[in-house]
Parts: sequence; C-alpha cells; structure tokens
Amino acid sequence: MASKHYLKCLINCKLLIVLLTLCSQHATAQEIFILGANGDLHSIDPSTGQGTYIGSTGHHTYLWNGLAQNSQGQLFASTGDWMVGYSIFEIDPLTGAGTFVTDTNFTGLGSIAFGPGDELYVGHDPKFPASGGIYDLYTLDINSGIETLIGSTGAFHVIAMDFDGTNLYGHNSGLGLMEMDLNSGLATDVNDKFKGRRGPTASMCFDDNGALYFIDDALWMMDPDSGLRNPVDWISPFGYWGEAVFREGPTPNFALWLDGTAGHYMGAKMTGATPNSQVMLMWAKGEGGPTPIPPGLPCPGRLMDLNSNMGKVAIANTDATGSATIGPGPRRVPVEAAGLVWLQAIDVSTCNKSNRIQLRY
Repeated sequence: MASKHYLKCLINCKLLIVLLTLCSQHATAQEIFILGANGDLHSIDPSTGQGTYIGSTGHHTYLWNGLAQNSQGQLFASTGDWMVGYSIFEIDPLTGAGTFVTDTNFTGLGSIAFGPGDELYVGHDPKFPASGGIYDLYTLDINSGIETLIGSTGAFHVIAMDFDGTNLYGHNSGLGLMEMDLNSGLATDVNDKFKGRRGPTASMCFDDNGALYFIDDALWMMDPDSGLRNPVDWISPFGYWGEAVFREGPTPNFALWLDGTAGHYMGAKMTGATPNSQVMLMWAKGEGGPTPIPPGLPCPGRLMDLNSNMGKVAIANTDATGSATIGPGPRRVPVEAAGLVWLQAIDVSTCNKSNRIQLRY
C-alpha cells in the first residue's frame, strides 16, 4: 500500500504539472493585450474575440490609454490627465501590475507605439482639453524622459497607433485609418472614401505578418490598404478600452481578412500559413458550427467555426512568406450577402484554421 507521504507527493506533482501547463498555454498562445481605461489588463483571443481578465495595474487615480510593446516583449502604458500630466508605467503581462518608469510633460497624450530600434512614438494633443485639437507626433526616450517633437499630424483625436513592422499607422473617427510620416508627423488617410467608425473607444494592432486588428465593442479585421473592416465577433467582456498590442505565439498567426465589401468586387487575404503550400477558403450562410470538413476536401473532419451549410470557395497557393490572396472578383458579391455570410480559411499542410470573419457592407 502506498504511504500517505507518497500519495501526497503524487498529488502535489500532478497539480504542479497542471499549473505549469496552464501557465505555458497562457504564455505562448496568440493573444491581444488590451488595457481598460480603468487600468485593468485583458487578453483577447484574436480568433474569437473572447476576453480574459489578467489583472490590475494597481493604479486607478487617472484613466489609462496608451499601450505599446517593445522588441523584448515588454509592455508600457500611459496614464494621467491634463492637469498633472502623463506618466509611463511598465506593465507585467502575467499579472497586469504597473511599475512606474517616468513622468512626461504631455498633457493630452492619446496614443503610443514602439517603432524600429524600440523608439517610442507618442500622439499628443497640445490643446487638450479643448475640443477637436490637432495631434502632434513626438518621440519619447523612456530612460531619460526627453521628448522630441517631429511635427503636426494634421489630424485630431489620434487615439490609436501601431507599426506594421516598418510604417506607422494611426486611427481616428474622422479619417479612419491613416499612415503617419516619421519625418514630418503628417497623417495621410489611406482611403478618403471610407471614414472611421465613431465611438468612445478604439484600438488597433498589427501581428508580425501585417494582419491588422481593430477593437471597439467588437473585434474586427481591417485591411491596411483600404481601411475597410469586417467583424470577427463581439468582444466579451466589453470595456472602455485604451490601446492594444499583439503577442505572437510559438507559431505564426494564421489570419484572414477581406478586401472590399458586399455589393462590390471582393477578395480575401491570408497571412501566417505554411510557405509554398496551399490554403482553402470556406464559407457558410448564418452563424453556426462547429462543422467538420466533409470527405473529399483537404483536412476532412477538421472542425470549422461555420454553419453546417459550409462549402468551399477556393484553394489558393501560398508564397514564400505564407501569404495568399483570393480575388477580387470575378463577380460582384451580392449586397444581400452582407451580415449573412461567414468565411474561414484552413492551412492545407497543418490543418490550422484562421479566424472566421463576417462579410459586411
């Protein structure tokens, strides 16, 4: 008969293995970190929009807005107001706890983003709290606190910024998605035919392959070339969000987004798949799933997050970077498909599936 000491040790060892497994899953899964205005850090699943509370910064005196991640994976955030100025804190990604780094002279800080060489860029409204102030673009040395003005963006309310790896993008409710010149600070609308969604909260972040995620009350995939977006799902739970950053997992993030809207010629874009292989795009009418891929198609039996009327759209070849494009065309997508049709892609080599996405106007 096993001794009580042995049984106790066995139980403790099993508990330790479970805890280590859970910690490993949290540390390596693809996720979007997003900071609530109240100073609480959350993790958002980029495939579903499902949110998980991580923890509090421990500082609730002022609202939080900016969140940025450097090349070492460190998170930094900003909090303050126009009367006392803004401060930069480092945020622990496992607990959410905030550690003071430096004070700044900014009184209307709206957004931050790390660029090449881990240089921190800051969007600042020098006239805040006056309404409709035009933002300036700065760099901030978080070690010395030195602020360097680049120039005026020419845009107001730049409350979200992020780099696609090389270029800086911003977002506001007037112009929508903008590309920002690092030499002059000037913001240029990527699509003057599409305006940003108006609302009290907006966040955006790129993954390592250039897929662009947009968050307000829902999780959206945004096309960086046009600024058009289509929803993945509602964010749960909803919060008054500050900025967001994307944390890569152990494998590339397999992302799907759309080029165009219903009533027009449309295309699908995918990144993060197996290089020099194939991807299959599936579609279904109405919400539903999970549904297994039927026999006769790649990855039979793989469960997709689509309705049981699921069918194949096309199979496309991926290039050396693991990217693929289907369309646009050759026919216009009926307007009636908006809000009805959902799409999802699968990597034929690995049977990994992308996020699903809803077709919209």
